[in-house]
Amino acid sequence: MKHKSLILLLIVLFACLGQIATDIYTPSLPAISIDLKTSIDLVQISMAIYMLGMSLSLLVYGPLVEIYGRRPPLLSGLSIMLFGSIICFIAPNIYVLILGRFIQGLGGGACSGIWRAIFRDTFRESELAKYSSYLTILVTFVIPAAPSVGGYLQHYIGWRAVFAFVILYASITLITIYFKLKETGTHHHIDKKRWSFISSTYKELFTSRIYMGTTASTFLTYGAFFTWFVTSPVLFIHLLGISPVAFGWLTFLMTAIAYAIGGWINARWVTHFGIAKMMRFGWATIIFSGVLLYLGYLFFGLNVWDVAIPSFIFFFATIFIWPNAFANAMHPFPQIAGYAGALYSVSQMGGAGVMGMIASKLPDENQLPLALVFIIAAIAAWIVFEIVVRPILPEQAD
Repeated sequence: MKHKSLILLLIVLFACLGQIATDIYTPSLPAISIDLKTSIDLVQISMAIYMLGMSLSLLVYGPLVEIYGRRPPLLSGLSIMLFGSIICFIAPNIYVLILGRFIQGLGGGACSGIWRAIFRDTFRESELAKYSSYLTILVTFVIPAAPSVGGYLQHYIGWRAVFAFVILYASITLITIYFKLKETGTHHHIDKKRWSFISSTYKELFTSRIYMGTTASTFLTYGAFFTWFVTSPVLFIHLLGISPVAFGWLTFLMTAIAYAIGGWINARWVTHFGIAKMMRFGWATIIFSGVLLYLGYLFFGLNVWDVAIPSFIFFFATIFIWPNAFANAMHPFPQIAGYAGALYSVSQMGGAGVMGMIASKLPDENQLPLALVFIIAAIAAWIVFEIVVRPILPEQAD
């Protein structure tokens, strides 16, 4: 138990880095636009390009962890993340910043994808959903704090301090993983470098209805999640005029409380109701949050609480999606957990990148586009799950 607890804490350390590198940056979007004399659209694109970098890199990390194990690719990715963060820190214009963000994403893919393989190596069967919920609860003390930290750094120092923080975090993580994390993989082998193995492995994943249907649903849901982080700084800071510090605290309180409550409920109910019912509840609640966001504007216009309350409900709902979708997709593939974890993250980060790009082009005058994204993405994800995954789910998961 002690060994598993240590690995869980190490996973929290490096798994959070990829998300923190995005979330800590959100309060600075308007300031970067002013300081670098560029449009807010380009600054929003710098967020999406990071997610696309992560998504593309995961196609490489998947085979690497099956060939060389978990540690070497993870350490390499952390080094790339550190290099990209330094480029962002010294960026003289938006185009260098976008380049740095892309390189950050190439490194951050290791943080995002490999933790799932390590998690699958360490925990078995029913432990996957249970400990995945505990992991969710733990990260509520780390990831939601990122916008708050970023808000203070932006307010008192400036946006470059945000990247200085990421440089420090990446350095500490790299050193800690090097000395404390032992290899968890037992199935990696140099023979898996053969193209025949790689192609057959991806074929197995791409032809699995449970895996592909679940990852497609995740693509849509996480895309809606990331859209909030692309559009919310414009809504709260630029249009509603709240400070970066206030925005950071608002985001922290919404996400931390929503994640903690949702994670606690999911950890206790999933074994009783099953994965599918919990995910359905999550999508239904996301649709409700989108409708509430839409009605709030129609009746009251644009104000802080008409955006914040539906956003809180949205964050609460997503906790019934992430751990259960992960357990559902990963459980059938213990022998190829590295590939499965990487491709799953490709779907998740790809959804963020694609929908983030779309969100940067949507009108920024009010919350209606965000409401429509919530509603449409949740309905589409639910439909995909019911048509592709539901008919072949094991009885205990339905």
